[in-house]
Amino acid sequence: MGLADLNKGGRRKEKQPMNGKRAGQKTQKRAAGAKDGGRPKKAAGAFRTLKVGNLSFPLDRSYFTRGGAHIWLWPQKDGTVRIGMDSFLARNAGFLNYIMLDKKSSVRRGASLGSFESAKFVSKLFSPVGGKIVGVNEQVIRDPRRINRDPYGSWIVALRPGDIEKDLGSPEILGDVNSIKKWIKEELARADEEI
Repeated sequence: MGLADLNKGGRRKEKQPMNGKRAGQKTQKRAAGAKDGGRPKKAAGAFRTLKVGNLSFPLDRSYFTRGGAHIWLWPQKDGTVRIGMDSFLARNAGFLNYIMLDKKSSVRRGASLGSFESAKFVSKLFSPVGGKIVGVNEQVIRDPRRINRDPYGSWIVALRPGDIEKDLGSPEILGDVNSIKKWIKEELARADEEI
């Protein structure tokens, strides 16, 4: 025991973990908020994430697969659904330069919400559910590369769905780990063939 291990009373100092809390002291959970563009503050282990290679897919949301869309949808407690791009699309598109949303107040499932331009291509952004557009993440529209840095913390559009149960029942929307894993492995193999 060295001098650094002793406190003023000559007793061994209690080792503190890296987060600065003493053993047995509870850490305070942060509530979900929108200060950082709507990214949720989750306690560790609040949801699982599927890892496929160096890509991640949070399992608290579903994935729209039509025509290689790679769009995630995340139902919120208030009944809205947030929509964004998954890590596969963010990686394979390269740096996102521009997102342009169509000027409309509602959208049908599978219809265009707008388009995006990346370092590699220009493509449509498709809606995985139908409904009324109730929010746009202006921070992501101004800086699309937020999606490259953090695809799951960077939602693009929020919708109030018309019939979420029907839309989630579509075979083009995957929500279980085995289906997502199979789909991503197929998409990775397809992308490797195109190179």
